Amino acid sequence: MNEESDDYKCPDYIRDCSSYKFGGFPVTPINLLRLISELEGSYQQLKYLGFKEDMDTLDEMKKRYYSKYFKVKKELKGS
Repeated sequence: MNEESDDYKCPDYIRDCSSYKFGGFPVTPINLLRLISELEGSYQQLKYLGFKEDMDTLDEMKKRYYSKYFKVKKELKGS
């Protein structure tokens, strides 16, 4: 797939290297899903390696970010 036919447009803040700092990305549903995806992948690795305590820790984190995702999504839908 070449760039001309690609419908996805990369947000400017991802291209801007000054965004790569603490709090540099906006809290959007898409960014929250990106984070949740990373947490889900780490959770699976911990499961395969047998680190139950760390799985439980990530499970608590995932719950927080899933809740935040649905809250932000609902707020945007209402706007």
